[in-house]
Amino acid sequence: MPSSKITQLPLITKINANTSNTLFVGVDVPTLSTGQLTVHTLAQGLYSNEVLNVGTNQQNLPNTVAQFSASGESYIQTNLVNTNDDGSADIVVTANTGSDSTYFIDMGYANKNYQPGVDFNNIGTAVNPLDGYIYAQGINSSVPGGNLIVGSTTSGREVRFVAGGGSSSNVIAKMTANGLYMMNGMPVYFSDGVAQYNAAASLAYTQAAYALANTTSNTVAYQTGVDTSQNTSIQAAFNKANSAVQNTAIVQLQALTLTGNLIANSAGQGIFVDKFTSNSATFSQNLVVFGNLTSNTLLGNIFFSNVTTTTTQSNSILWTAQAGAVQQQTAQLWYYGNTQSLILDTDIVGDRLSISKVLFFRGFNSTGATIPANSFIRLTTGVTANQIPYIALADATNSANSTVAGFVKVAIANGAFGFAYSQGIVEDFNTTGLGSNGDILFLSTTPGVASNVAPTGVANTVVQLGKIILSDATQGKLFIQNQLRQAYGRPNGSVLYAYANNITSSNTISINDSTGTFTANTIVANTLISITDFVSGNVTANTVIANNIIQYNAAVNNNTVTQLTSKSTAVTSNGRTGQITTNGAALNKGVAVQFTVNNSYIVSNKDVVILNIASGASVGYGISVNNVTPGSFQVNLHNSDSTPSGSNASDTLVINYAIIRVN
Repeated sequence: MPSSKITQLPLITKINANTSNTLFVGVDVPTLSTGQLTVHTLAQGLYSNEVLNVGTNQQNLPNTVAQFSASGESYIQTNLVNTNDDGSADIVVTANTGSDSTYFIDMGYANKNYQPGVDFNNIGTAVNPLDGYIYAQGINSSVPGGNLIVGSTTSGREVRFVAGGGSSSNVIAKMTANGLYMMNGMPVYFSDGVAQYNAAASLAYTQAAYALANTTSNTVAYQTGVDTSQNTSIQAAFNKANSAVQNTAIVQLQALTLTGNLIANSAGQGIFVDKFTSNSATFSQNLVVFGNLTSNTLLGNIFFSNVTTTTTQSNSILWTAQAGAVQQQTAQLWYYGNTQSLILDTDIVGDRLSISKVLFFRGFNSTGATIPANSFIRLTTGVTANQIPYIALADATNSANSTVAGFVKVAIANGAFGFAYSQGIVEDFNTTGLGSNGDILFLSTTPGVASNVAPTGVANTVVQLGKIILSDATQGKLFIQNQLRQAYGRPNGSVLYAYANNITSSNTISINDSTGTFTANTIVANTLISITDFVSGNVTANTVIANNIIQYNAAVNNNTVTQLTSKSTAVTSNGRTGQITTNGAALNKGVAVQFTVNNSYIVSNKDVVILNIASGASVGYGISVNNVTPGSFQVNLHNSDSTPSGSNASDTLVINYAIIRVN
């Protein structure tokens, strides 16, 4: 077996991470045996049988398991860091019967991505990311353990609580053997948000005041002050009561009988009386309230036989103008100074009805879907058990759906009640999507929607809804006027639609709907009746009186055509009126020629065709209609020159025609 000196062996500069892979040679003194051992075995023996002593100081305390010491000019520290962003670093001390979830105390710090209530920590959601904490954990309230004791056991010492900094001015409270002290002017806050800065009056003062007052006569005149001329019992009671309740804003009484005034004389003050005889109160003089006068039960009515305001006008109520919107409360009535109007608050958030500016009604949505905000609605058949009408979205696709009843400002869910505005000014909502200031609004073919452009199409109706007063994202104003009327009429100028182009300053009635019907016993126009386009519609009247003329509009449904080949060649001219330019072929004296005019406006052989030669004639012609059938008529053209010698002619004629429908 080769031998070598230990000093001749190579150096091992790093211990393997698996300490079992590094060996030592050792001698067991009691048995004088030599053998090998691993670094892991060495470490186990050291930590199991020796105190962990880091530093140079000697161990001074009994029962020490580990000691860390060093000399630092400012501080020394033992640092524990969890490098995982989601976790926390904790120092935990556990009872001998404890576990990972019971009987321990935990001091720790949560990392930046710590998830309260999700990560394993018994303190739950009380800790947020990057918070420090200390708590004790027991099992439950039925067994001992789990209390956390924090304090100072030295006589005359105190426990201080700091927040917002580490200076003496940040001490908000302290505990001593005498009790809890609030420091640096800090108050105690209650759950209702009220802050208590000073101690409440002594109960003894209040009891003494009550006892002294109760020993006096049954008839006591209460004043804002008590003069010294009154009996000593009243004076003593006043002094004690005044020292007890001074600077308070509330007086509470069990029973009260008044012959004079009951006054709460500053904003926010109140007078609460638990009992009035027969649940009523009678005041022979004035009741002056600068705060709220509240009836807080269904039977708690408040009646006034005479209400007097500072204007000395009896039987009137004067509201104090509010500069801005107040918090909404159902059944609240208040005066908005900005719009100079009374506002009634409903149970629908956002529906605050300006009762001096708009008419409204309550409706019920049973359509199966939400009625969106800013929608126009119609009434449907039926009412609820409490007589509220059913409503649905209106649209311009037919007359029934376009019978508009109102405007919904706040969305109404299916199966819910809401409010619709039928006439007046609706304000304080977004009107920017409807159009510009001054635009007239029309009902759209899309259910509930309004547009500043009237709908088109033969089947649709035109309903004027109102006018945009102000286009604004938050303070928009819309004037609406919905009175359960029928639709104004059809697009393109039906006679019932008078806004755009029906009834003008010249008393002209214009009908240009291709399928509409205008019916009247008598039509009277002082200037003009203009029928521009009726393909299949009708004008029915017992009498048509025109003091001037009845005429077609040559700019609408007028057709021109040029004849080819010869004067007998057929032409197609689909117009209510039109001009036919004939071929220039010769037509001898005394000779007649016929040609067919195809025209879709001819629907009956009773229709009348009016003809005349407008231009191009060099000789005398006779012109007439020989035959009328649905879809065409036949023109007869005769060279009827009456000169003695006669003349043949090769004229290119322009022939005017007009068709009168006869049913």
